[in-house]
Amino acid sequence: MVVAENSLVMKILFLLCFLILRFVQTYSQSDCILKLDKDSVKVYICKVSNSKFKAVKSFFLLRGNLSQIAAMILDIEHHGEWTYKTINSKILKKVSEREIIYYTEVVAPMLISNRDFVIRMTLDQNSETKEIVIDLVSIPDYIPRKKNVVRIPFSKARWLIKPLSPSLLQIDYYIEIDLGGSIPLWIVNMVAPQAPYQTFHNMRKKIGIYKNRTVPFISNR
Repeated sequence: MVVAENSLVMKILFLLCFLILRFVQTYSQSDCILKLDKDSVKVYICKVSNSKFKAVKSFFLLRGNLSQIAAMILDIEHHGEWTYKTINSKILKKVSEREIIYYTEVVAPMLISNRDFVIRMTLDQNSETKEIVIDLVSIPDYIPRKKNVVRIPFSKARWLIKPLSPSLLQIDYYIEIDLGGSIPLWIVNMVAPQAPYQTFHNMRKKIGIYKNRTVPFISNR
């Protein structure tokens, strides 16, 4: 019995060491700088090779289950209730239950034109780990541009949703983006860490709305 208990303790210690090492490797890279650490939300600004634009990498913990978060993200028309500065979001085409093309417009700071995106979103779940991966890639020429609104020429983002327990999720979010047009650097620096923080803060407040929602192809266990 003592040998079995010691073996279990060693396995737990090994797992903890592995997770700590993975965290350090992922979030302490020399090309990433921690810009915000608040309310268990961490936001990093990272250099991107062969690009003048920087990426944003962030993560936080969320109380909820996998079906809830999937239902929330797939509920495109209500993104404006939690996504940073979003004023208009609508589905353009439902390719399949796992793939959607949608439009969204965000409010820009004063004296800067609003920005809009056309996004192809695909969602998949690992059958073994139950992790959900959501990829979002811009397709700027999918629909005509609107007057006085700047179309985002390039963006690439990914949600990685990891179940830590039946009711606790770790959300990793990564985005590379070209905001288009001419934007002062100080505005970019101000928005970059605040956008994911405000989005995550709003998600925590709104996730309860989706408590009883299910998504046919998402499994919680």
